[in-house]
Amino acid sequence: MSIAARLLAAVATPLGPGRAEDLQVLSWPGRRLLVQRGDTEVVVRGLDEGGPEVRIPAPWPLRFGSVTVSPAGDVAVFAGVHALRVVDRSGAVRGEIRHGCWSDRVCEVAHASFAEYADEFYHAHADRGSAASSPDGKLVSAHVRNGPEGGVEEEWPVPNPDGAATELLTATVCNAL
Repeated sequence: MSIAARLLAAVATPLGPGRAEDLQVLSWPGRRLLVQRGDTEVVVRGLDEGGPEVRIPAPWPLRFGSVTVSPAGDVAVFAGVHALRVVDRSGAVRGEIRHGCWSDRVCEVAHASFAEYADEFYHAHADRGSAASSPDGKLVSAHVRNGPEGGVEEEWPVPNPDGAATELLTATVCNAL
């Protein structure tokens, strides 16, 4: 039996080829968002209703972490090398949780800003955490490393909508597909 491939849709990339990560489609019941992360911003476009693009400023370049967005597409959660940062479309930081370094090289500094390690090779090539949003946008979970004094344990802080940590889970969580 053969199945012929056919084009179902074509969507222009918000940031163009070579300027950003591959496109992501984030899906929740009744809502799909096209998301593309570049060095200076993340662009969000609703796929179902053809809504306007939302551009959220990025706190650090692309290679220094990952990102997810809320189901409304108006808030991004950046999981970086040393911090988890919640940013709204105006660029305002709604919250930040500092954490230990994702670099495989021992980094014992609790950096206060991205500028402190922006030019360091090991930080530029560090692993990265992750973040995800619940379908209603009221819960975000993130995968981070704890502070340098605590070794290399991994944690799952759960920030409330204003960005402050309200719960800390200390076991690495995996979902089976």
